[in-house]
Amino acid sequence: MKNKIGQLFAIPLTLVSTVGLATTTDFEMHGYIKSGILMNSDGNRSDAIGLMPDGKWRLGNEQNTKIELLPTIKIQNDNGSYAKIRANLTHETTCTADWNCVDGDGHEIQFREGYAELGNLDFAPDAVFWAGKRYSSSNTSNHQFDWEYIQYNGTGGGVDNVKLGFARFDIGLYAFNPSGDNARPPADTSQQGYPDDYSVNAWFKSIAGTGLDIQLVAHSMNSDMPWDENVAEDGFGVTAVYNFDGFYNFANGYSRFVVQYGQGLAAGDSLGKNGWGWANLDDTTSYRLVLDGLANVSGWDISTFAFYQQDSDFRWWSGASEGWDRTRMAVGVRPYQQLSDHFAMQYEIGYEYLDDENLMGVDGRGEGGLTKVTVAPTITLNQGFWGRPQLRAFVTYATWDKDVADAIDGSFDWGTRTIGAGGYTRNDDTSAINFGLQAEVWF
Repeated sequence: MKNKIGQLFAIPLTLVSTVGLATTTDFEMHGYIKSGILMNSDGNRSDAIGLMPDGKWRLGNEQNTKIELLPTIKIQNDNGSYAKIRANLTHETTCTADWNCVDGDGHEIQFREGYAELGNLDFAPDAVFWAGKRYSSSNTSNHQFDWEYIQYNGTGGGVDNVKLGFARFDIGLYAFNPSGDNARPPADTSQQGYPDDYSVNAWFKSIAGTGLDIQLVAHSMNSDMPWDENVAEDGFGVTAVYNFDGFYNFANGYSRFVVQYGQGLAAGDSLGKNGWGWANLDDTTSYRLVLDGLANVSGWDISTFAFYQQDSDFRWWSGASEGWDRTRMAVGVRPYQQLSDHFAMQYEIGYEYLDDENLMGVDGRGEGGLTKVTVAPTITLNQGFWGRPQLRAFVTYATWDKDVADAIDGSFDWGTRTIGAGGYTRNDDTSAINFGLQAEVWF
């Protein structure tokens, strides 16, 4: 939307227009907001219930506040060439190292993006060139599980939408500092500077006019773990995405099947991502299968998601000398029914499974599952699964196996069970009921 704030930018940009360089200048403000309260049956505030290190069945399961604002300036020249300049200002009650912040650092707002792109240029009218700090235009997430299984963020540059004849081609270089600590030197004391995860990301899209996309990624990073000579300093990954016509070719909607493989820096928690594999070993390998879709059937919108991931020679971010095997999987469905113009019912059932040989449960090895069921009456301005704003009331029932108690509470100390901030396994509990209210908006 155009905004009065754009008038602040109009004066200098109008001066550009008077010399014939630009004909129109627009200011837009887009964003995302989620905020609410999550409380338990004891009358206390609660943390989200989840089993995975990233991702969770999010309906009725988020206690945090996130505000993302995307001010964008667009400059259009009279010859059709254009520039887009965007910043991304984000606040969240919990932030991570990829935001260049740590909890409690006093930074209430993070600048997660700041870049410029140029397009419709005379020498390459179809291509879009960019540089700066940006999310990849190919990042892919599942809203229901609240997880980007393809995520390349960082500072760099590249070009999108190059026409190769048999496919569209995107390529970019991303630099990502995983620790947020620019002062840590490389393990090789003769080197200057500090390590970054440099990844070259190449996408071939709509290959031969089909729904097939293939991504190739190569990583390089000088070790910042001097105590471990086996730490990975490079890696490669492959992602293949097949986008079906509608919901697996038999209903309206969308769907995709994803196969991912990674080795070294591209494996483990960095599979399909950059910057999260700095503790991986040379021999760390991972593969993942993903089914992601939404069907429109007889007045219902039905979101579905499932993934399976196997990691070998994996280790957490620590000084552990050897890796181990880890298996993760999740499957879930969220039906949405619009009952009137502004009222809907949402339901969600999800199951997560974790088998982590180094995560010690109550009775030994950390192997088990978590099941959650949520009912959420919803007031909405616009209709449909993607209609926003939404105001939700919800109740969630969760039950889990004792052997994954450490992961449920999100806190453990290498084989010693400790109770995390959620306290869900206090007194050896294996179930919980949570209630809450939440607003979710994008614009």
